[in-house]
Amino acid sequence: MNTIIKEILEQVIQQIDRPLSFAAVSGIIGGGLFMWNISRFLSSLKTSWEVLTISAYYVCHAAVRSLQRLLWTYNGVADQLVMAEYGAVYDTCVHVQKIIHRGRFSIMNHPRPWDFVGVHEGFAHPQTLLNPSITLYCVTPTHAYFLQCPEDIDVHQSSISPFMYMAQYYHAEKIYSIPLGHFHRLADEVGDPRVPVIWITSTGRCGSTLVGQMLEKLPGTRCLSESDSLTNISLMQRASQMDPGELSKTIRSTVRMLCKEAPGVQRIVFKCRFNCVTELEPVMDHFPQFKHIYVYRNLGAVMKSYFKFLHRDTAMCILESLINSRLVSHAMPFVRNYLVHFIAGQESLEKVGPILPKVNFMGYVTAIICSCILEFQNMTRKGIIVQTLHYDELMRNPVEVTSKLFQLLSLPQDYVHMSLAAMQHDTQHGTILSNIYYRNSSNARQMTGKDTKDINVILQAMGLPDMKHEMSLPNSLMG
Repeated sequence: MNTIIKEILEQVIQQIDRPLSFAAVSGIIGGGLFMWNISRFLSSLKTSWEVLTISAYYVCHAAVRSLQRLLWTYNGVADQLVMAEYGAVYDTCVHVQKIIHRGRFSIMNHPRPWDFVGVHEGFAHPQTLLNPSITLYCVTPTHAYFLQCPEDIDVHQSSISPFMYMAQYYHAEKIYSIPLGHFHRLADEVGDPRVPVIWITSTGRCGSTLVGQMLEKLPGTRCLSESDSLTNISLMQRASQMDPGELSKTIRSTVRMLCKEAPGVQRIVFKCRFNCVTELEPVMDHFPQFKHIYVYRNLGAVMKSYFKFLHRDTAMCILESLINSRLVSHAMPFVRNYLVHFIAGQESLEKVGPILPKVNFMGYVTAIICSCILEFQNMTRKGIIVQTLHYDELMRNPVEVTSKLFQLLSLPQDYVHMSLAAMQHDTQHGTILSNIYYRNSSNARQMTGKDTKDINVILQAMGLPDMKHEMSLPNSLMG
């Protein structure tokens, strides 16, 4: 940047004779350089403040939890929690805490119980969790966690947030925890969904959120866009934190609780994150009545979109700096190994394993995302048929494609034009997930030749089209 300004200044000097004009031009250019440096300084200051704030939150969280262990041992709360975990009590097995603070380093990360600091309020019956204002937030190997939001906030509505987990995080007032065994019992009491369910799987960054919002326009439709407890399950599966039987049972219980009965809900649309493709087969086994669609896009557009939104998030930018640093990679290899655990399937690991040490952060991101595409392709080869929808087809022929989609999902054709109204509104506008946000950011990092090269290296290793070519998946909705 300084070199460019110097060259411009030299050209101006050669063409200007009058000292006053020269001073004016120099002042303008110097002022621009000063403002640019100020902008960089403020950006660095903002990043430092975010890191300091979230670090303080985690210290606070750890301190509060340590004090709570002592206090709860003294007042008997700890004994009640142990009895609930070992199945000795059911009627009072739900632990209720009032939220007094919250913090997440990356809003794009999957939900965790420690996103909140809570104080003990009491114990409740599991049936309490059927309250419409209480929704499932996350699942761990031992517990399921629910959040209660104000009754006038419907966290399912895209008008509140494009993603359910974000709405839950920002608006939660209380957190409820229930041991996983009792969670399964409650889910058995709730039973399978009593309304039609439409399940949307995707590559991510491909218009799947838009498809969900189009369906949300239909009367009586509830859209669960990235209710992330299923994301927890997919990551536990990759980390082998649950045996296959318990994992399958947890998937079934999670879907049942997410699709619990609610007044006025006639159908449910469930749109999960890209990594949840590994849970698609168990979902189809447990709920054969569900209708499915897989949304995708050319990988060049997908990876460019991922690049943009990842670089708006402080945590991702810090992680990228660590991954791309040769010194850190050699001194602390566990940093790169951390990302390997997000890759789905042994086949993908075998294909990209030998070249991962040579690629940068975006190479790892590509491996994680595209491993899920390979998992979907493997399902197709096994004879599991899911109709696929290419985003570009929807954009070229919205009426025709939406009409076909409604036929597949057994939806009334009368609502096709109503659903198309969703295409006029960007619910991600102003958030870190919106491309509009990116265009307005003067400090956003641009994709480099190294990024593009490493992305294509991974795509080639996985047998997928590079960033310049189209991707076509079988079982197209359009034939």
